[in-house]
Amino acid sequence: MRVRQQLGFTLLEVMIAISIFALVGLATYRMLDTVLQSDQRIKVQELRLRELVRALEVFERDILQLRPRPIRSAYGDELPALSLQGDSNQQILEFTRAGWSNPLAHARSQLQRVRWQYQNDQLTRQYWQVLDQAQDSLAQPQSVLSQQQGWQLQVMDEQGQWHSQWPLADTRSSGGAEAEPKLPKALRLTLQHPHYGELLRQWRLPDGPPQTEPGQAANQDSSQNADQTPSSEATQ
Repeated sequence: MRVRQQLGFTLLEVMIAISIFALVGLATYRMLDTVLQSDQRIKVQELRLRELVRALEVFERDILQLRPRPIRSAYGDELPALSLQGDSNQQILEFTRAGWSNPLAHARSQLQRVRWQYQNDQLTRQYWQVLDQAQDSLAQPQSVLSQQQGWQLQVMDEQGQWHSQWPLADTRSSGGAEAEPKLPKALRLTLQHPHYGELLRQWRLPDGPPQTEPGQAANQDSSQNADQTPSSEATQ
């Protein structure tokens, strides 16, 4: 009587196959986990770099549109066109800029008063809806850059000297003590970033159009119209 031979795997072969499959699965999982972690780190780095680039672009856009337009505070005090106050990391930069877009054609100026300030490890930007402020004029805050370690601003005068405060006592234009202080020639920003270290940027500030006192433009227009009226009547 013949005994039929049974076909199959031995227990040892099954254990070896399971061990090989487990090793391959473990290697694949670790490889996939490494790829996912690298992708996550790249995304965080991209967001961090994008936030930094956007902050510097907004700051550069503001400072390169500087205009020599002083304003009135909420209590009637005259504020210079550019003011840099504070010590060390508590510096506050406030100035008047042009180029405020008006897509809805509201009845307002294209000039805008902005303030840049470092506070609580954050770089913030504030702006006002009006230039000459009233007591109910509130600043609109914008968080620009977070988790910073500090910043420092310096401005250059006409002699090429850097200062951490502006305006200086001797930066007023000729015309008396009430004349508007001159604008600095350049600005230097030193930013302490927790991941990129110390970042240094410098900008040459625009000279801006000639300063026009309030009401002067209207007087000039009325005088021009008065000069043109007799000539037109004489022509008729």
